[in-house]
Amino acid sequence: MVQQVSSTFVGRAADLEQLTAAYRDPQVAAVLVAGEAGLGKSRLVGEFGSRLPAGVRVLTGRCPEFGSAGVAFGPFLAVARALVRSIGADGLRMLLAGPVPELARWVPELATDVPAGEPDRTRLFGEVLILLDALAQQGPLVLVLEDLHWADDASLDLLSFLIANLDRADVLLVGTYRPPGPGRLHSLLTELSRLPSVVAVEPRALTRHDVGRQLAALLGREPEPGFAGRVFERSGGNPLFVEALSRSAADAPAALGELLLAGLPGLSATTQRVLQVAAVAGSPVEHELLSAAASLDDDTLDAAVGELIGARLLQIHGSGYEFRHALIREAVYDSLLPARRTRLHAGLAAVLRAAAGPESASLVPPERYSAELARHSECAGDIAGALASGWQAAADAAATGSRAAQLHHLRRMLDLWDRVGPEQRPVDRAALLELFADVCAHQGAVEPGLAAVEEALGIVAAQAGSAQDRGRLLTVRARLRNQAGGGRADLQEALEVLGAAPTVLRAKVLLESASVHLFTGEPAGAAADAEAALEIAAGFDSAADPEVAAVLARAHAFLGLAAADRPELASGHFETARKLAPDAETLLAVVVWESAFLVATGAYGTAIEVIGQGLRAACDTFRFVEKGPILIVKWVQALEALGRWPEALTLIDDTLADPIPPLSRAVLLLCHGRIMAAQGDSAAGAVSAATVEPLLRDSAWAGQYVLESAGLRADLALNAADLGAAREIVERALRDGARHHHEVWALLVTGARAGLDHRALAAALPVTTAPDSAYRSTWAATVSGDPADWRTAIAAWAELGRPFDRAVAEFACARASLAAGDRSGAREILAAATARAAALGADGLVSAMADTVRRAGLAAATTAPPAPPRSFGLTTRELEVLRLIARGLSNRAIGAELFISGNTAGVHVSRIITKLGASSRTEAAALARDAGLID
Repeated sequence: MVQQVSSTFVGRAADLEQLTAAYRDPQVAAVLVAGEAGLGKSRLVGEFGSRLPAGVRVLTGRCPEFGSAGVAFGPFLAVARALVRSIGADGLRMLLAGPVPELARWVPELATDVPAGEPDRTRLFGEVLILLDALAQQGPLVLVLEDLHWADDASLDLLSFLIANLDRADVLLVGTYRPPGPGRLHSLLTELSRLPSVVAVEPRALTRHDVGRQLAALLGREPEPGFAGRVFERSGGNPLFVEALSRSAADAPAALGELLLAGLPGLSATTQRVLQVAAVAGSPVEHELLSAAASLDDDTLDAAVGELIGARLLQIHGSGYEFRHALIREAVYDSLLPARRTRLHAGLAAVLRAAAGPESASLVPPERYSAELARHSECAGDIAGALASGWQAAADAAATGSRAAQLHHLRRMLDLWDRVGPEQRPVDRAALLELFADVCAHQGAVEPGLAAVEEALGIVAAQAGSAQDRGRLLTVRARLRNQAGGGRADLQEALEVLGAAPTVLRAKVLLESASVHLFTGEPAGAAADAEAALEIAAGFDSAADPEVAAVLARAHAFLGLAAADRPELASGHFETARKLAPDAETLLAVVVWESAFLVATGAYGTAIEVIGQGLRAACDTFRFVEKGPILIVKWVQALEALGRWPEALTLIDDTLADPIPPLSRAVLLLCHGRIMAAQGDSAAGAVSAATVEPLLRDSAWAGQYVLESAGLRADLALNAADLGAAREIVERALRDGARHHHEVWALLVTGARAGLDHRALAAALPVTTAPDSAYRSTWAATVSGDPADWRTAIAAWAELGRPFDRAVAEFACARASLAAGDRSGAREILAAATARAAALGADGLVSAMADTVRRAGLAAATTAPPAPPRSFGLTTRELEVLRLIARGLSNRAIGAELFISGNTAGVHVSRIITKLGASSRTEAAALARDAGLID
């Protein structure tokens, strides 16, 4: 193996400059360094860190090779431990200056009471953000995350969160990874590549000249003529392969593994033994574990490790060592005979098992202990030990909020199950299958979850298990099937199996059933289930049991939603739900449901107030990513109804720029399409309508939005004078949508405009809200054509504060008045309607009314003056952002103020600076004041 160290840094000047420029650019939040194995990503990042100015803190965390399968938050845990070693636990407590209960799960030295129950991942993410902010206040910070191709899902989620929310110019995230195949990392990288705050650096293979320079540094002399060319051809310009080939004079091709291990025969037998133990242990490996597994005295081990470091096989990593490259570890591991490999795994498992408890912390990080023990036990053929450790590893993963890692360990247990007898299994198979299925439901792994729950139900039936067991399993199956819309029957069966006994489990099943009723447009069924759940939960002590309190709060919220036709009763339920909510998660759920109720009942102003409170709470509790999109959807719906279209369009534009759930995206596009159609841009409306269709196709709970989509497409068809298409769309939609009566009323109005007769359906359709009543009045006026009926509809829309619907009704009333010979009344109504429509920017409606005035020979209706052009071309949203820039707010603070992401705020800031021709935020604010754009 190569004996000399290449200190020359060749072929990476441009990459290094790109990293340095990113560090200096305040708009860059992260740099992602991509490259195949051996290209020198870590060396590049190391050089970058070593050349940063004095006072810059560089923290590095490496993803363990088995991270994606076993340990949650691996690289971040490494950073936390390094930080504790650097500044001490007391220093960390002083830095944070407040309780961080979730972070204390990582760093027990913080001596903070760890909350009971499942970890709160969203709060953990917020606490990590607070920690990085606090570190940055002491000086510039660079956080390096190595080998992201091995990152667990939890680490990737946290990385995504930090990139979206860290907008400090003095914090830079740097990640290295090998280009991935399809999977979680690939999806994340695709999303991040679209962000202007993320820079990609892709080191290329060395040129022929670069290879010659590297060889000269390795050999200590210029390479022989032709040698550099042969090495270049065989290495492909990969620096690691160049090093491996630098000692090989043979012309014949050799396997890479042989090249990487070419120097092993020159090592002592003891040193080779240590290298083999390290390869089996994994990289990195703690010194204490290597010492115990190799069974060597300190001096002998130190000498062997020193030889391996000198041979460029290992390098120091924290309090242990790591292979200089994963390819080297793989080559050493693959070179072992199967029996030798099994014995080494067995030895490592024995060492770990003997040190169970606090003593194991010096061998492996505590969060990896069970996962490592399970891996070594399985590879050693100790299946009973692997099952026991795997069960504990699954519990550890659950405690850190990593359901992906938990799922991996549970799946391995199921795979190994039949290889041992019943007495060697740590848990009953039915219980294992139930837990596996439950985690599958959380992770969206429907097929394996259903297979597991079916098997578990079979076991429970064969063993005459309890009703509680079968009820729990049926509930899990319902949750899995509900992801495709088919869990109602399971919930009903679960209730029958559980019987009438008032248990908390029965109450939870009833709430699951209530939610299904609500999503499928059955408020009476939802109310009955929620009332039953409420009655059961009332028999328990909610003050002592947060689980019971959550049931009570959710039951009241469901009752509020079901009582849409009785606003005062519904409001009381929501107020009670707020008071009972035992935690932020439940409270935010209540706010989401309350905002849905307020928008559905036409209380748009109150809805916006409640939504604002909810968004603020979501930001303060770091749950914006989880709850923000739902609340923004309701906000946009309220703004659309109130005719505040510029605000709605800006909010839609900002929100669609970020990754959001498909159903939320669909609803925002529906709002966009309706506004575009109302403004006379039917082409843009049609694009939105077409984009919505595939987003609704796979959702079991999209019934009401399918009807809204049909309404938009039918209205567009009417605007194009295609009555046949409009009728076909309405008729097809009404066949399956009668349960969602709010949306059906709007569709009946469109159908009546197209000449369809749905009097029987209208007579049977309930009217439970003020918007329902307004739509019914509009439908009746459309059918009758009576000006008096239109005046009733106008009054209804005016009461709701919906100016566009009011203007449409006024136009129809004017036409009806003309038909009845009332030219004076028509002229007066048209004047008011035209002014109203012009103020909204409803150009299509304004044009239609102007045509009617012209054809009827009426005096020109008053129109509103056109809006003056905005100075510098700044949009309404950009003016809002500009005012916040002038107040000195950071991108993150701007995002919190306007309920958009920090990245989106950064995009607005960049556009503002460009439009104003400024060189900085400060100059932009000064120019804006001089121009009178802001006070």
